Amino acid sequence: MKMLFLPGFFLALYLLLCYNRRAFYLWRIILFMFPIVSHATLGSSQRVLIVSDIHAHKDLFARLLEKAQYTPNEDILVIVGDMLEKGPQNLEALRFVKQLAENENVYPLIGNVDDWRLHSLISRDQDAQKAFVKNSIQYLQWWEDSWLNEMCREIGEELTEEMDVQRVFPLLQQHFKPEIDFLCSLPAILETENIIFVHGGIPHEDTDKLNQTENRHQFLKYDHFLEEGLAFHKYVAVGHWPTVLYCPKIPNYLPIIDHKRHIISLDGGCGVKSEGQLNMVILPGGDVEKAQVLYADELPVVTARDGQQESKNAHHIHWGDHYITLLEKGEAMSRILFHGDEMQVPTQLLWEDNGQMCCNDISDYQLPVVPGDHLSVIFTLPHGVYAKKDGIHGWYTGRYE
Repeated sequence: MKMLFLPGFFLALYLLLCYNRRAFYLWRIILFMFPIVSHATLGSSQRVLIVSDIHAHKDLFARLLEKAQYTPNEDILVIVGDMLEKGPQNLEALRFVKQLAENENVYPLIGNVDDWRLHSLISRDQDAQKAFVKNSIQYLQWWEDSWLNEMCREIGEELTEEMDVQRVFPLLQQHFKPEIDFLCSLPAILETENIIFVHGGIPHEDTDKLNQTENRHQFLKYDHFLEEGLAFHKYVAVGHWPTVLYCPKIPNYLPIIDHKRHIISLDGGCGVKSEGQLNMVILPGGDVEKAQVLYADELPVVTARDGQQESKNAHHIHWGDHYITLLEKGEAMSRILFHGDEMQVPTQLLWEDNGQMCCNDISDYQLPVVPGDHLSVIFTLPHGVYAKKDGIHGWYTGRYE
């Protein structure tokens, strides 16, 4: 009787899971701990809205959805990971995405930061828990809040390095069980008819083989993905690596859509860069060829009163390529050498790393501006404004209001 019953039971279970993606996620968690690949059919009659790297900016995300005129029962929304950290609204952002995901047309994925934080929170290893505490405290030096700090505050605990993790972490795990269960349910990869969504990147598009891996983190943290020279049959939509880091001359935070290699790179540096933005790619009917781009940021906006010509040559100093030679240090601007070329950069951006001079993100590019253009102001100096126009950063030296 048991031998006859079990195949029928598993067949029924299999059919149930095929038609219920949340049940599938939970069963995958039971068997393999964390899901890797999920599949969905998006169809061709609905808009597909893609965002990534919200990084604890719930209000900015909500504003971007409003800007896109997002309609829950009509649009498909894919959130390509990293909801947590580097922003002031960790719990709000996570709970907002969790609420959105109650709609079957919303597909959230796990990001490398989400995955790291999840493992740290549910770990029973006290050393790992203490490392999570220490790292979260360090985060507060650079960002307004951290996920662990927000969770501790909600249950009335203070985040300190002396925290009794053996006592506090079980309280956190119990209180935030709905959020933990939600994060555990998120796949690393979503494959649809024409697009594969993943936070970091994939080495190939054989998702059956990808699904057999024991380490999904390699798909979540795939640095320099666009520079790997990979090309795909389906489009692959990724976040994780800010698109501006692919720009050697002119800093551009807009999404990159490579139609030749079938790659969409989304990360606008929200939370990671003070001048970053939250990007969205909209595909009418799921058609990448008709892609539209929206973004939102938190920068103040001014209106240009004068015109300005675009500069012909430009240099872009950014994270990973930020070592310079200081020629002359001034009060407001300093003269430097960058890759053998002379530049003027704001003195406030200079810093030293083990005796080597460095400079934070900046370009000497002059924006093309006509009177009436709206510019998002990053910072101002006596000789001009460093601003953003249509996702591109550069200098404007004219009048504004």
